[in-house]
Amino acid sequence: MTHLTRRDFLKVSAAGTATAILAGCAQETERWVALEPYVRAPEEQLAGIPNWYASTCRMCPAGCGIIVRVMNGRAVKIEGNPEHPVNRGKLCARGQSGLQLLYNPDRVTGAVRQGERGSRKFEPLAWNEAINTLYEKLDAADQAVAIWTGSATSGHLCDLFARYAGAVGAPAPLRYDLTSALNSVGALAAANNALFGQATLPGYTLAQADVIFSFGADFLGAWLSATGFGVEFGQFRSQRFGKRGLLVQFEPKMSITGAKADRWVPVQPGAEALVAGALLRIIADEGFGGAERAGLAAALAGEVDLDAAAAACDVPLADLVALARAFAEAERPVAIPGGALAGASNGVAAVTAVQALNALAGSSGLGFTPALPTALAAPGWSSYAEVQALVERMSAGQVRLLLVHGANPVYDLPPGSGIADALAQVETIISFNPLVDETSALADYILPDRTYLEGWGYEVVQPAFRGLPVVSSQQPVVGPFHDVRPTGDVLLTAARGIPAAAAALPWTDEVAFIREQITALPKGASGGDDDEVRWARFQQHGGWWPEAAPESAAPELAAQGTLDVAGAAFDGEAAQYPYYLHLFPSVLLGDGRGASLPWLQGAPDPLTTVSWQTWVEINPTTAQALGVDHGDVVRVESPHGAVEVPVYVFPGIRPDTVAIPLGQGHSDLGRYARERGSHALHLVGAALDDVGANLAWSSARVRVTKLDKKQALARLESTIDPGEDIHVPF
Repeated sequence: MTHLTRRDFLKVSAAGTATAILAGCAQETERWVALEPYVRAPEEQLAGIPNWYASTCRMCPAGCGIIVRVMNGRAVKIEGNPEHPVNRGKLCARGQSGLQLLYNPDRVTGAVRQGERGSRKFEPLAWNEAINTLYEKLDAADQAVAIWTGSATSGHLCDLFARYAGAVGAPAPLRYDLTSALNSVGALAAANNALFGQATLPGYTLAQADVIFSFGADFLGAWLSATGFGVEFGQFRSQRFGKRGLLVQFEPKMSITGAKADRWVPVQPGAEALVAGALLRIIADEGFGGAERAGLAAALAGEVDLDAAAAACDVPLADLVALARAFAEAERPVAIPGGALAGASNGVAAVTAVQALNALAGSSGLGFTPALPTALAAPGWSSYAEVQALVERMSAGQVRLLLVHGANPVYDLPPGSGIADALAQVETIISFNPLVDETSALADYILPDRTYLEGWGYEVVQPAFRGLPVVSSQQPVVGPFHDVRPTGDVLLTAARGIPAAAAALPWTDEVAFIREQITALPKGASGGDDDEVRWARFQQHGGWWPEAAPESAAPELAAQGTLDVAGAAFDGEAAQYPYYLHLFPSVLLGDGRGASLPWLQGAPDPLTTVSWQTWVEINPTTAQALGVDHGDVVRVESPHGAVEVPVYVFPGIRPDTVAIPLGQGHSDLGRYARERGSHALHLVGAALDDVGANLAWSSARVRVTKLDKKQALARLESTIDPGEDIHVPF
């Protein structure tokens, strides 16, 4: 018998192997009734023989394809799908840890009600009663219903929620969480719309680039689609004929991407637009890159104080000139704006200035996700201004019913947003999240959805890579561990009692809806001339994408004008708050949802090796001035709040800046997350940026005060002073 490897198996045709890889697909609504002891084995599986299922990772919104190994009815390993255009067989630590979400001991095991909000005393609720309750609340609320989703919400659920809201005349669902804020998707889309007339997230062709200037984009760590960018970066570093691309990273605190850069430039927070404008001005003045590039640079840059820009970079002006020359004279340069600069008060202007460098280069390395050949589209992200509008409606008592799925607003928003007080004015709150998070703890009902390894779905991927539009597939790889129901089915069942909603949502279950959306797509890279084969291959190969990227020209400038290169404004006077605050998402915990998983809690941070806690990174010069060392607890205070955290002395940060990772500081989310570390978002205000749309989360100054206590840092690196005399007994 010929041995068939997993990789070979995924390459064979659906007609020959659909029965094996899609075991049980004849019963699409439910494959398994329960996880049985193996003396009662499922018909689809043989003891000791692994089954591999293709699906989509939902640990972040990147939409990476995964292959899950199932042994004896249990998921035992998650790997990257080598066919998938986004991650091409690679997978990050968060993707690997998805098993611990499936097996998490703190999952809500069935529908429950809470008599008193915040009491955390939940009573079991039969599902029939739970669905009837949802129907009654929806019917009574009518148009006074609000729906809040996040990056953990599957694309099909976003679509179903939107159809329901449209049918009953309710406001469109809100899609916002801390991930979207930290990636500053609103500022990225607004800047792209201003320059290129496309209000979407940008994609970057790093594999063919020869020079990359990254402005605070930790694209190898936790920005947008780090695994996809990592694959591109590997090709960028190993091009034909031994060519190795040049990476320059501009940022105030060294990130994982900065650690991999050829040159790390410690730019002052809020000065990124000034630096990008200075590069354009130098290119124009010196004529670098030829007359066409220099002329466009002159039209965009305006007058820029070059000395001020060099000082903001902490480099001599001659070095800034050399960098400008390297970018302008490169054949395929790419400039990338990151989340921190986009989250400043001048975020849109800063992103626009950086994207203007791509326009200067002919946009050869910049691309936007092409539209799908059907009505299927990626759900848009909501702005923080829309969040504020909903909070105001809730505070005014205009929302009778709030449905929450895939987001955790109480944790995701700064306290100054007033979210906790607003929720208190909502008549009924229903959460569909699988764990009791900070928002679910204030809910009246929890109707837990299945985890992504137990449920159906799809994800229209943004940003896309190699110009390929991708619909990534999600299917159950195991049966449900608990008495939990798919939220799509729960919504469709409850909507049947509301005539307008029933007409807009005629599907018997969510699988019927997903199948209708997918089979409307044309034949893809894996084939599929008819609906049955196309649906089978969508599951077998992990999604749909075309055989070749659609033909598209490089994006052209939709408008030209002098860039705004003014610096960002910061909360707090420099005399009282002398340090810039640099917040960054943990590469392991992400926006905080990873804190519920012990694998991620215990994994060391790649740059500091610290785990299980929150810390503040301080430059050695600053630490000496403050009289602090590793493990000294300090109070970090902004005009909006304060946290107490231990110090990690880190040389890769500007002396005028302190940095704190996000992701810890939960009051709920299970035993591994609860009461661990601090939530640094409490240091951030709730103000909008200069365009009045996005949260200016990267615009705070702080002061640091040493406290009379220490806290040991849980780190893997050596904690022994090199000068210490070490005695090792034998």
